Amino acid sequence: MDHSAVIALVEEILEVEAGTVSAADSLAELDWDSLSNLSFIAEVDARLGVSIDASELSAATTVSDIIGLVDHAVDRA
Repeated sequence: MDHSAVIALVEEILEVEAGTVSAADSLAELDWDSLSNLSFIAEVDARLGVSIDASELSAATTVSDIIGLVDHAVDRA
């Protein structure tokens, strides 16, 4: 999943307009919460067939961190 696709998924989960989220954005400022984490984990598993570690996702602070987690999960697969 390329970085723009991860950002698009974040936008989809947050139900915001496309193009409003960037990799540098803070998850706290985007109102990303535990439900967002669950949705993200489920979507990445469904779309890519890879698992994102819930504790690592909970520690993420930026969209860039989430992109890194997806990259890492794909590399492990």
